[in-house]
Amino acid sequence: MTTEPNAVTESVQDRLGPLVRVGGRWILGDHEGRAHLTFEREGLVHHVAGREPHPVAWERLMELGVAVTVDRFSSTKFGGLLSKTPGITVHGSCLRAMVRHPYDIWPAEFSHHRGFYSAREITLLQSLLSVVVDRKRAELLGDDAWLTAAVRRLAAHHYAFKWRSADDVVAIVDELLAPAS
Repeated sequence: MTTEPNAVTESVQDRLGPLVRVGGRWILGDHEGRAHLTFEREGLVHHVAGREPHPVAWERLMELGVAVTVDRFSSTKFGGLLSKTPGITVHGSCLRAMVRHPYDIWPAEFSHHRGFYSAREITLLQSLLSVVVDRKRAELLGDDAWLTAAVRRLAAHHYAFKWRSADDVVAIVDELLAPAS
């Protein structure tokens, strides 16, 4: 989101698009909406109103990314029909993962926050998730200290209005991964 922090989020740099820090934990999507994901030490947990939470262990992830729109309307069923954003359907914004044991594609929808996410935030988040999983370090997404440092480092580039190419973002994430090795 590009608005000022409120009582729910901890600071303006404790978010990267739909990934926000709320109450000491990382959440993808609006936790007050119908669906969101939490980043836990053991893995991702998908929460949908009226259903049991669905956990996916970090070691099962082979690929990870997000399909998310910049505005809330485009993440509605009607907006999804009209959206030109790759991966957006009538289910709106979602985390997309390839998982193993058994091998499957796991689309986990999440609610869009009020307000907008910039294309830059979405790109940085996409790069963070995909590079960490591609480097076989997905468990770091469940490490609160590491994820906080990574989001703050990438958010600093967003809020300082420093555009980075995809290769630059990969290099930044690789730098963040190096001390964790």
